[in-house]
Amino acid sequence: MDIAQIMFPKYDNQGHKLTTPKMLEKELCQKFGGCTVYDGNGSWINNKGKLYAEPVSIIQTAYKNTVKNKTFIKKLIVKYGKLSKQEAVFLSLNNKAKIINLK
Repeated sequence: MDIAQIMFPKYDNQGHKLTTPKMLEKELCQKFGGCTVYDGNGSWINNKGKLYAEPVSIIQTAYKNTVKNKTFIKKLIVKYGKLSKQEAVFLSLNNKAKIINLK
């Protein structure tokens, strides 16, 4: 088994608490049998030079390393990232980090 780690913002760009991290957790649990979530803070700079520093949910799940499972995780991030109107979401699969750009 391998580990996927997602850093998903807790609040939208207007400061409202997001419900999408819980929905993301639920789908990961349904697909992979469980996940672990803890609080953190994330910072990044978008391509316009704006610094974002925000509280995040750090969501980890164990998964079998297959193309199908990695595709599922990426599509899930895109789904909930767009629903939450995020510019990007951080994903790490097997310690290989990537920013999933959504705009």
